[in-house]
Amino acid sequence: MGAITGTKVGDTEFAGKYKIITVTATIAAASDTITLNAADHGGVVSIKAILGVHITAGLDAAFSYLQASFSDLVITVASFEQDGTAATDFTGTTISMSLLVAVE
Repeated sequence: MGAITGTKVGDTEFAGKYKIITVTATIAAASDTITLNAADHGGVVSIKAILGVHITAGLDAAFSYLQASFSDLVITVASFEQDGTAATDFTGTTISMSLLVAVE
């Protein structure tokens, strides 16, 4: 498992203290983590939901689909080959995810 950096690329504000943010990351292992923080990710203090996550580059037989879950401000991304085994090729693999977050 590796820790990767998620880069905030946009956000949308709602009334109150909620935003939808889009985070991109380069995947380097079959199980990676992304840790959000207020300074780098628009004041985020908690993740409320993962709205969507998809592969933006590097899709092939050895990197075919992924799953994402979260606990506190840590997102775990698990990636798989087309046969359901852990992904083995991470050449040029990037993802994008939209998150509903609470902000300061």
